[in-house]
Formats: sequence, C-alpha cells, structure tokens
Amino acid sequence: MSAPKVSVVIPVYRCEAYLQACIDSLLAQTLREMEFIFVNDASPDDSMSILRRNEALDARIRVIAFPENRGVSAARNAGIEAARGEYIGFCDSDDWVEPQMYERLYALAKEKDAQITFCRVFKDYEQGGGVRSVNVPLGFDTGTRFDRAAIRDTLVPAMLSKETDSDELPLSGYTPRNLFAAPVAKAHAFRPDIRYAEDLLYIVECMLDCSAAAALDEAYYHYRFHAGSVTKRYSPHVPDSHDKSNDALDALFGDLPQCRARMIVRRRKMAVTAVRNLCLPGSPYGFMERVRRARAYMRREDVRAWFAPVRPLAFPPRLALRLLLMKRRMAMTMCALFTYVFDRV
Repeated sequence: MSAPKVSVVIPVYRCEAYLQACIDSLLAQTLREMEFIFVNDASPDDSMSILRRNEALDARIRVIAFPENRGVSAARNAGIEAARGEYIGFCDSDDWVEPQMYERLYALAKEKDAQITFCRVFKDYEQGGGVRSVNVPLGFDTGTRFDRAAIRDTLVPAMLSKETDSDELPLSGYTPRNLFAAPVAKAHAFRPDIRYAEDLLYIVECMLDCSAAAALDEAYYHYRFHAGSVTKRYSPHVPDSHDKSNDALDALFGDLPQCRARMIVRRRKMAVTAVRNLCLPGSPYGFMERVRRARAYMRREDVRAWFAPVRPLAFPPRLALRLLLMKRRMAMTMCALFTYVFDRV
C-alpha cells in the first residue's frame, strides 16, 4: 500500500460520549488517501471498545494503546512517530471535522508549496441541550502565503497575543487547525512535562522551522466546549505548564523583537488565567485557600514585573478591573469575582 497523503493523530482519553462522532467525521473525509492513528492514553471508559470496533471496519484506522496514562503530549508524540503520511494533522477525540477539511488543507499546501497550512475553526458551545456554534475569524485571506520573514514578523506574533492587552484572543495556537509536512512535524515533539496549553510551543517551533505557511480562511474544525472541557475546569498543571511553555517560547525569540514584546502581553493574560484557574469547577480549594494561593502567585517577582508598567485606565472597564487587581495584588477581590461573577455570566 502506498503512503497516505495525510495522517491524522487523535489522542483519546475520557471522551467516550463524543468519540464515535469524531471517528465518523474523519471517515467521511473527501480526501480518501488518509490514515487515522488513535492513541488510547489508558482511557478508563469504553473508548478502547469503540476504537477496536471501528478498526475492524476500516483499514485506515490504526490504534495505539498505552498501558498507563501518559498525557496528551506523549500520546501525540507516539502518533507522530507512527505516522506514514506526507502531511500530518491532529484531531481531539471530543471534536469533529467537516468533510472537506483535509482535502482543502492538503490542496492548499501543494498549491502554495507550504509546509504548514491552517484554517478557521468553529467553537461549539453546548447550551441547554443545543449547540451554539461560533465561526472564529482568522484574520488572513485564503491563499495568504507566509515566507520565513513573514512567519517571524507577522504570523508568530499574531499567535502569541494582540499588540496590547485585550479581551480578544490572538490567532489560536490550537494544533488541530493545522496541517504539517511530515518532516517538519517529525523534527519536533510535544513536551510531556507541559500538560496544559501545550499546543502553541509545538506549533511555533514548527513554524520557525518551515520555509512557508499558508492560510485557509474557511472553517472546517469544530472545537467542542462542554462541561468536561479542560478550559472549563480546574487544572493542577496551571501555572507550572504556562511558565514552562512561556520560558521555552522566550528562548526561541532572542533576535525577534516583535515576538518578545508580544510575550509580555501573553504572560499577563496567562497570569490572569492562573488566578481564574483556582476558582474553576473542580478546584480542590475553599475560598480562603484560593485567596492565599492567588496572593502568593501575584507576589511573585516576575508576575509583579509583568504588571508594573500597565496603566489599567487605558483599557475597557472589565479588562481594566482585572489588570488593576493583578497590578495591586488584590487577591481576595480577584477570587471573589472569578468565583461569583466573571464566570457566571
């Protein structure tokens, strides 16, 4: 059998309710020369039975089973190593994709001679028994090609943050929206010690290693937000994983002033996220322990330095309030707002 045009790597852990829909969407791809590598990260539910059943029905499905849980980074790395495709993509097992996704990304890569292509995503929010789908703007027209200089000066900075502090999100550093030429994908690895927000570091390393990338301003990937989504629940890996990822990114940007400037904005945004994380559902801490931990974090020398130059009144009220509370290290008010107000509206 000839090598597939595209390999898709899908880590699987605790997504039994969504896994079959994910599989069905992959098998429905209009690009037929594909393989789908599912890496079962010792999921404690019925995911393995679902995978084995589908593996028997379609020869394009390959299953790797870990005997113990090793995390999403290790799962993706195992899939990358096993992939035989000309290009490598990723999908999360609780998400799904439109039928034309990989055909369009692959065709664009060939047309533009690009080692990486990327598309828009839908954010699907489960609400009241239904789904509210948001088509997230990309900011670049279909066919926009970035050479090495444009990747460094335009594309990577756009992925790190907005030019200044903002409630708007930067260009998503979300691995599954991208398609990577296999030599680029295999030259890098996800860091297993980064267990949260691990995507961006890998993408940036690949971006800086390729000669060209191209944009597809069409939405094909459905990023599903539900009660079990990692961004909606407390993670014990925050802020440690953020710090490791940001330190590694900074190490890449020694001679890239635009990227270094954006990293300060990124660190401030993620510092707010670190305090918010203490107050999310699943947090093991009572209110006063949240305050104690938030205060200790806010008093870190590096965190104080990130917020020292900020002038909060220059920003819209809601953002200004968060920046002011972080700058003045008002942990109790910050935790109260995240516990009872900000994430309840």
